Amino acid sequence: MIVLIGFMGAGKTTIGYLLAEKLGLPFVDIDILIERRERRPVREIFDSRGEELFRELEHDTIVETLEGPQAVVALGGGAAEHPGTRLALEKALVVYLEVDYDEAVLRIGHDSYRPMMANPNIRSIYERRLPIYRRTATLTLRTDGRRPEAIVMEIISKVTTPATVPSGTRSVLVAPMGGAHQVHIGSGLLNFTSDLIPQLPHCKKAFIIHAVQDHKAALRVSENFEGSEISAKLIVIPSNEAAKSIEVFQMVSEELAEASTHRDDLIIGLGGEPTCYLAGFVSATYNRGMHLALIPTTLLGQVDSAIGGKNGVNLPQGQNMVGTIHQPVSVITDISDVVLRSDYEFETGLAEMIKHALIADRELLDLLRSHPKEIMARQSDFLGEAIFLSTSIKAAIVTADEREQGERIHLNYGHTFGHAFEQLLPPNPDRHGFAISLGMMAAAYLARLQNRISDEEVRIHKETLTLYGLPTTAHFTLDQLNQVWLKNKKFRSGVRFIVLDGIGTPVGPVEADETTLSRVLADLAG
Repeated sequence: MIVLIGFMGAGKTTIGYLLAEKLGLPFVDIDILIERRERRPVREIFDSRGEELFRELEHDTIVETLEGPQAVVALGGGAAEHPGTRLALEKALVVYLEVDYDEAVLRIGHDSYRPMMANPNIRSIYERRLPIYRRTATLTLRTDGRRPEAIVMEIISKVTTPATVPSGTRSVLVAPMGGAHQVHIGSGLLNFTSDLIPQLPHCKKAFIIHAVQDHKAALRVSENFEGSEISAKLIVIPSNEAAKSIEVFQMVSEELAEASTHRDDLIIGLGGEPTCYLAGFVSATYNRGMHLALIPTTLLGQVDSAIGGKNGVNLPQGQNMVGTIHQPVSVITDISDVVLRSDYEFETGLAEMIKHALIADRELLDLLRSHPKEIMARQSDFLGEAIFLSTSIKAAIVTADEREQGERIHLNYGHTFGHAFEQLLPPNPDRHGFAISLGMMAAAYLARLQNRISDEEVRIHKETLTLYGLPTTAHFTLDQLNQVWLKNKKFRSGVRFIVLDGIGTPVGPVEADETTLSRVLADLAG
């Protein structure tokens, strides 16, 4: 339970609404709740019953609310003065929004709905309450001169950070509407899984969904819950892309039903992209939504699949055609050699990191171009830094645009071409990564033909991809691509592309006529 306290004008209601939206919790304004129940404004209750009786009514309402479901709760300015209310708040996370007196008066003006504004000793009331707020608070934040959104992000960062974080761990905040959480990046984190998953009231069972090649890692995660109130159960699924099917989804759901799983319980997806996607889809749909934690064990999972809340299963007609968006409560990225599987999704993960660098971050691009041998050799210092920077880029984009209505669409750089290429390439474990690499080259050629980027920037694309053994040339025909694009779930009276207006500046979607696309394919053929 998160409770906001502070003087009038501190921003409790405004910040409370925004915070609740980000965390996916209900918002309760105690004054509004009292008015709804009493069917009259707080000012009238004050006038007719007096402050003392109002405080008792307020206290009873607060205690009842705190005993209910998890929520973000905003208290009236004087609520913390009641000794019984302060006692009840000891079990909550109390955030004191501190505001200077002059700023508070400026914000509220002559609001006739606030009964205390009629008191001639309002400054003395402010000064009397200050030490009470400070003693009661778990967390104190200044609000003067700050945007509510910035304050909300600071609160979320504080409340989603575990009490115990292993040394050397770096965390990245992902805060879309309805699913704020942290991505924890470091070595040896499997041994701290239970510490890095936030407290989940009423959770009694954790189901670790994994493929056989991740069984040892799953056993280590299950050991974290020994002696706790949460019992862990392993659910083994098929390896790789075979996991993402309606049949496997049904099998896992039936196991959950047999185990009398409740919506307060936890699904843990441990593995590569297919496992993360399947676990996310199960947790989003079983019981109409359950808690989810992800532990990606491949580079693709760590820099892409586990970040953003996308999930789904395949149909014979295409990949990820049935799915939704469901954010995890935590992502645990263990970069240890014994965890990070080097035999699967590594090249695809490299392609995704290069994409992030090209659309957003010169620092990551410089790192990738300066240390390819070290990163390819999985040297933890260099690879860990690249994973952290790549994660930070995607986290910022997802936070701004969870459902791909704006900025998040830039993550499709190279994908419109790449997904079509993937359907046309011969079977290969690295086919997806190779296809995205070719897709980024095609997008670069398209941007050059549209006079958006220079020959030098095209060369940087080719050189960077080549450093990591990713392909930059291939032969395809426009007829082949058109047949695939017609089945694309994003097809809207034609295909559109994300391109660059210079490295680090993605734009789109943009259109391209068939003559231009034919020239792109000619350039790609070398």
